[in-house]
Amino acid sequence: MVVLLTAQPLNRLTAQVSVRLSLGARYSTILVHDSIEVPIDLRPTIAPALQLSVRNALRGPWTGDATVDLSPAKLKREESGPSTEVGSFTLELLTLGVRREMHGGVAARIGIGGLVYLTDKSGVFQRGSGGIFPLVALGTTYAPPFGARHRLEVGLNYDLHRFITPALRTVGFARLRPVHRIAVTVSGRLVGQ
Repeated sequence: MVVLLTAQPLNRLTAQVSVRLSLGARYSTILVHDSIEVPIDLRPTIAPALQLSVRNALRGPWTGDATVDLSPAKLKREESGPSTEVGSFTLELLTLGVRREMHGGVAARIGIGGLVYLTDKSGVFQRGSGGIFPLVALGTTYAPPFGARHRLEVGLNYDLHRFITPALRTVGFARLRPVHRIAVTVSGRLVGQ
């Protein structure tokens, strides 16, 4: 009898939870800008974006979610001439957010979280990556009617964090630089609704 009583709430909970996988591409603004004789910028290349999200329906049109995001990228140095590859890193982030369903398959999301640069400890990362960077995330999705069976969604995601590393502080950079990132993704349901 006890097993039946605990199984029913568990079934209701899992019926409201869904797991989603997203794939896409991400653009990021400049991480470091300096100007000695000519402007020098360090910028990530356009990178793949892989996201795994867990959503849980809340009351009304709201949904809570947790998203893990991985994005490996090359780092290039741009001067007045051609750009040169100077390393690579993988961005790993976790965000917690809420979504609101709108009309016509459109939803909006806001979230907060933390981002970590996993690096090879060279260049601007030679003294470490700088720890966990807090971030704010915004996003919107559109669920086209033809993808209803697999709950397909096309997403546009934006996040903002401020960047600096211990190596940059050592050479005189004192202020954290805002980094804007934009990703376009396509997602589908793995488990749940």
